[in-house]
Amino acid sequence: MLTHSRSTQALLTIAAVIVILAGIRLGSDIISPLLLAYFISMILNPVIHGLEKLYLPRALGVLLIISLLVLIFASLVGVVGHAAQEFSRVLPGYRQDLFDMITRFQGSLAKRNISVDFSTLFNTLDSKWLFNLATSFVSRMSSATSYAVVIILTVVFMLFEVPLLQGKLQRALPDPGRQMLDVERFVSSVNRYVILKSVLSAITGILVTLMLQVKGVEFYVLAGLVAFFLNFIPNIGSILAAIPGILITLLQKGPGDAALIAAGYAAINMVIGNLIEPRVLGRGLGLSSLVVFLSLMLWGWLLGPIGMLLSVPLTMCIKILLESSDHKGLAQLLGAGDELADRELNKD
Repeated sequence: MLTHSRSTQALLTIAAVIVILAGIRLGSDIISPLLLAYFISMILNPVIHGLEKLYLPRALGVLLIISLLVLIFASLVGVVGHAAQEFSRVLPGYRQDLFDMITRFQGSLAKRNISVDFSTLFNTLDSKWLFNLATSFVSRMSSATSYAVVIILTVVFMLFEVPLLQGKLQRALPDPGRQMLDVERFVSSVNRYVILKSVLSAITGILVTLMLQVKGVEFYVLAGLVAFFLNFIPNIGSILAAIPGILITLLQKGPGDAALIAAGYAAINMVIGNLIEPRVLGRGLGLSSLVVFLSLMLWGWLLGPIGMLLSVPLTMCIKILLESSDHKGLAQLLGAGDELADRELNKD
């Protein structure tokens, strides 16, 4: 009877999780900006709290920080928009360079009695395709701008709500003493992760920009921005960030320089991603590499690109919630195994 009860409870739990995931998937258009706004406000709140300690009213602090945030966003949009205009201007030339490169490659294969026809593939890169690409990019930029306005307004309201939040949580939570500690631990872990990840991503973007600038590759600033933002996506972000820079170098400079740039990307990602980042972040992340990769796919599928950016903080939140509940075993499965290693070390 007890076994039957446990099986029923397990099935109900699985069904509830499936329903919750389906709801998140269906409501991703609303949930994604809310989650992003929440994490932005959580990161900005310590800065505004620091300004309050300097006797600056919270309203003025929020206005100052949000104005700075809007200025940074407007600058990024300006840089990306200018680069997009330049790229659309030189795109026909790149098309011709790509055609010449494919022709030479096809000729070298023909000399080795390898018959391959790339004409069908290349014919898809016609002027209509280029026009559709430019139109799609412009529409996405305008959509992203309106999306950012909604997020910024939500951040403003959340920041004004923060002083009242602690009292509300203490009245709403069944065990406010212990659960408030969990909330503080989650906020501290996420802030530490985001700050360190931002610094490392900025270093990555600067190194990519300097590398491409030294080689004389165009759009090096845009490639650096791409490297900065995609580095927030764990595991595959740095790989995706290398593709634009390598392709542009291939079209502008040729295969030899493209190979050097690819090696440069690999060296930057190896040093920062595999050597510096694990040492800087240390055990504060508390998640295994497999869990980070699986969470990237799961949250990306549920929430799209924003889910990929927030996959690590969201999984950290779930792990802390599990540690505070009766499912501590599941929290151990999500962890990096450091607790077990430390336990064994203490035994010895």
